[in-house]
Amino acid sequence: MFTKAIQKVRKSIFPIFFFGHNGTHGSLGTGFFIDEDGHFLTANHVIQALPQGANLAYLGNIPNNSFQSKKPMPIQVLAQDKRTDLALGRIDQERLPPLTMAEQEALIGQSISLCGYPLPHITSKKLTNNENLVGVKLDVSQVRQYWQPTMKMDRIKKNSFFKKPFDSLITQHPSLPGMSGGPIFDLNGNVVGVNTANATRQIQRKTIPLQVENGIGIELTEVKNFVNQIVPKHVGKDT
Repeated sequence: MFTKAIQKVRKSIFPIFFFGHNGTHGSLGTGFFIDEDGHFLTANHVIQALPQGANLAYLGNIPNNSFQSKKPMPIQVLAQDKRTDLALGRIDQERLPPLTMAEQEALIGQSISLCGYPLPHITSKKLTNNENLVGVKLDVSQVRQYWQPTMKMDRIKKNSFFKKPFDSLITQHPSLPGMSGGPIFDLNGNVVGVNTANATRQIQRKTIPLQVENGIGIELTEVKNFVNQIVPKHVGKDT
C-alpha cells in the first residue's frame, strides 16, 4: 500500500547524531528536508536532548549512501518552539530531496505511516598512529529506517484529552524511540504531521487490565504555521 510513498520518503529522512569531545556519540531522533535550501524539520525535544558539550551532526541519508570515511557535518538550528515541540534547522552539505506538505490535514480513518530511525546501534573504532589517537571510525550500518503503516484515529485539540499544548493527531500504532521528529505521511508521500510522542492508557477489566498505546503526532496545521514563521515561501510548495 505504501510502497510508492516509501520510495519517496526514504530519500528525504535522516538520523540526527551527536558527537562529544570525549568520544561519546549517538543518535537523538529523526529529521526530514522540506525545501531545496537545506531546511529540515524535527521535534524540539530531539534537539533539547543534546548532551552538554556535544554537537549535533549529519551523516546523510543512512542507509542509502556510502559512509566510508565520511566525516560528520554540522547542523544549524534556526528555530525551536517548545509549545508545538517543533524545531527547524539547516544543513549546507549533501542535502536530500525535500518532502511536500499535504494540502489538508489527514481525515480520521485515513491510512498514514510513521517513520524514522528507532533504536539505532552505532559502533566505533579508535584509529591510532604510534599509539596516538588520530580519529574515530564509525560503523552505522545497523542504523536503519523503520516504517509503521497506521491510521489516523482522532484529531485532538490542544490542552484537551492528552493535555498536549498543540493540536495533535492520534495514530493507531505508537512510534518507537528514535522516530521522534520523523514525518507522518500519506499514501502519496506527502507530510501530514510530525512524530512527537506516545500515549499509554490502561483499560480496567475484570481480568487483566488492557494496556493501549497510541502515537501522537503534531497536526499538519501546527507544522505549517511553525514553518511559515521562518520560511513562509515554502509552505505548501510543490516539489
